[in-house]
Amino acid sequence: MIAFLDGVLAAAGTEAIVTIGGGIGLDVQLSAMSAERLPAVGQPIKLWTHLAVREDNWSLFGFIDAEERAMFRLLISVSGVGPKVAMGMLSKASGNEIARALRAGDEKALVRLPGIGKKSAARLVMELGQKVPESVLGGTGPGGSTETAPRGLSEALEVLQAMGLPPAAAEQALLKARQSKPDVVDDLELWVRSALRGI
Repeated sequence: MIAFLDGVLAAAGTEAIVTIGGGIGLDVQLSAMSAERLPAVGQPIKLWTHLAVREDNWSLFGFIDAEERAMFRLLISVSGVGPKVAMGMLSKASGNEIARALRAGDEKALVRLPGIGKKSAARLVMELGQKVPESVLGGTGPGGSTETAPRGLSEALEVLQAMGLPPAAAEQALLKARQSKPDVVDDLELWVRSALRGI
């Protein structure tokens, strides 16, 4: 309904106000991470938005980038995860970090986020583990820098899956190998071997 706001920041924080044409100010709820990345009050701002409509309440949620909004929408598609819980999760972890936890089946990482218990974490992994789009997986981190998926990842994943590894476990092993030795991604065979050694 409202795809984005392009205006001037009138008030900062997790409950920001954006002034748009005609002297109208809109209340926008942001995650703590997005709030930290807002410009100074009085500066131009563009926010991607999601309008949540209930019988007794209309709430406008804002996001610094489209990837965070995509993760928000993915999270609220799961039964028991409402907008407030999703925003709480995104206040403590970037969309990229949540996406990696979902793809890797890392329920412990999800339980550490506010509003998420063991059952909710298991449900999130089960329902969203293989639905996380690449745009979110390689989206913008909390510091504003763009993390792209390592080159050759899809080829390495195919090799490990051909060996019988589940997609989430294969990706977790590859990323772990890359983290311990970043140069390993330059050699597909070496990367796969390193990943297998870490399992």
